[in-house]
Amino acid sequence: MKENRFILGLELLTLLCVLSFTPVQVSGALVWSETFEELDPALWENYSCQIIDGILRGVQGDHISAVRAYYRSNVSVGTWKFDLVEVGGWGEELDVMKIYFMSPEKPDYSVSYALSLVQSSGPDGDSYSYTIEKWYDSFKTNLVNYISEPRPLLTGMLQHLAITRDSSGLMSVYLNSTLILQATDTDITTTSYFGFYTWDDWAFDNVSVYDTIEIGGGLPLITIGVIAAVPIAIVAIILIRRK
Repeated sequence: MKENRFILGLELLTLLCVLSFTPVQVSGALVWSETFEELDPALWENYSCQIIDGILRGVQGDHISAVRAYYRSNVSVGTWKFDLVEVGGWGEELDVMKIYFMSPEKPDYSVSYALSLVQSSGPDGDSYSYTIEKWYDSFKTNLVNYISEPRPLLTGMLQHLAITRDSSGLMSVYLNSTLILQATDTDITTTSYFGFYTWDDWAFDNVSVYDTIEIGGGLPLITIGVIAAVPIAIVAIILIRRK
């Protein structure tokens, strides 16, 4: 009996060693990223855009036109992360800003999913209205909307945003790691473009696009392995010492 316990203890320690050297799952595959050190025309098709201090901005001219930048991207299930700041130096009468995270064609009013930000004003201050928009058969549908808490001033506020979409069509939007929007739609399943679009003075930076969901989820495998290994080690030591 004691010999069996000793053998079992050795087997458990062997299992512990296997857990220790088993490759752990790391973060999902980064498909592409952009920090706008320069605006590479081979990667970005852009209109009225410029780089200022490593950030993508629009060009203010005598006649303000739409600021657009498109990147070829086929990620339809995964995570889109980026930073936004409304600088507000010009164009405040047309303050709409859109991130087209899925667009089978060049982002326009035909087929796309987009995150839209628009300012709204009230007696307590100004707020942002966040909307997941669907453009399909030339019709726009607002899938879900969120209005932020009012503030006396919106310009200059850094926003870390992340959009996720899973294989069921569930789309989620996170503002500074907090879930603010969630909707499910399956009319659009493929994409060829990612796009940035605005009529206002917005700064856009630090884009990272993954082909996996990079927000939320369970414990990483390395944590699970450690949790499982602790009781295994305790049991193994007890069994061996009883020999």
